Amino acid sequence: MHESGTSRGAFVVGALLIVLGAAALVVRVSGVNIGWPVWVILPGLALLVAAFALPEPGGSGLAAAGGIVTAVGTLLAVQDATGTYASWAYAWALVAPGGVGAGLLLYGLLTRRGDIARGGLASLITGIVLFLVGFLFFEGLLHLNGDRFAGLTSLSVPIVIMGIGAAVLVGAIIPGPWRRRSWASAPGATGWTARGSGTPPVSGAVPNAGGTAQALALALEGAADAEVRIAFGAGKLLVGPAASGLLVDGTFEGGVNASPAGPGRVRLTTPHPASWSWDWGRAPFDWRLGLTAEVPLRLEVETGASDNELDLSGLHVTDLRLRTGAAQSRVTLPATGVTRVSAEGGAAQMRFRVPAGVAARITSTMAIGTTDVDTSRFPRTRDGAAWASPDFDANPNRAEIAVRGGVGQVTIG
Repeated sequence: MHESGTSRGAFVVGALLIVLGAAALVVRVSGVNIGWPVWVILPGLALLVAAFALPEPGGSGLAAAGGIVTAVGTLLAVQDATGTYASWAYAWALVAPGGVGAGLLLYGLLTRRGDIARGGLASLITGIVLFLVGFLFFEGLLHLNGDRFAGLTSLSVPIVIMGIGAAVLVGAIIPGPWRRRSWASAPGATGWTARGSGTPPVSGAVPNAGGTAQALALALEGAADAEVRIAFGAGKLLVGPAASGLLVDGTFEGGVNASPAGPGRVRLTTPHPASWSWDWGRAPFDWRLGLTAEVPLRLEVETGASDNELDLSGLHVTDLRLRTGAAQSRVTLPATGVTRVSAEGGAAQMRFRVPAGVAARITSTMAIGTTDVDTSRFPRTRDGAAWASPDFDANPNRAEIAVRGGVGQVTIG
């Protein structure tokens, strides 16, 4: 008998709450004097606990935030005890990507999400290696905290070498989702590319023989406009134009649930497997999806730990809502018309390409992260609150992009 995801999550949340409550009770009864950093650690642990009560993509995003806050509190506790606050010059690597990776690794292991655990492990190892390199430089060469770590720095070189070697081994043994495959290489694919050359197979979403891929084609049914909502878990998602007369078509490795809501309306979701698989070598879902280019389209995409490529250059997307967890997303915006983009990411990397001749206005708010905008095309506005094309108001082809993120990088050009 397989335990459901909901009952498993409730069990984990209940157990962690009992442990946290017991720890707080012991501290209260014993009268132990705890340092102030614990009040940073406890909210981080609370976020980690809450992550298990949320479905994807919110769960992994909250786990990443919890890992960050917990890592900050732990580092503050160490620095408060040793008086080494100057170590922030290199200890930041243990917060991001280290803390992000620790949170995702814990979340992935306890929820049996091998894809999330794999990404978290890679981020954690990256953070540790960056920390060791920084420690060697700042303490071994610059003596940032005096001679306090003189004995440890003599050991740093072999430790750093071992850490880099471990990262290389992990990359070799546990293939990551960034190892891209062409569209034609997927089971059941027919040479359809992100640019829309050729058409995917048309069927009623029946699994292909000998594999788990499904083919799906939904007619536009004469709709004057369209709305497609995609709830994608973990894996690889590629979006391009659909064949003529179709609202949606494509191949869906791992399966797809399609819920039509009238002409031109559909919601696509990833199926929930009966049991979790620890297949570390491949992502559980691999979708190659076509969307109508014949009518105005409102598109909503929610993903978890995934690699997303959305080529919307030939589509008439009026509204794009992108919500991601620990994801990497590359989006090419429509080449014509007016597009409104609202994007949010947890521990995410988002790249937006604005086609030549399209104007854009961009706002970005990142908690811990960076925003890189091509200022030769989109200079800063006078108030410094945004980036915008000089002809934004007059250009009939324009995009208004609003980005919010936790940890990660946003690139727009």
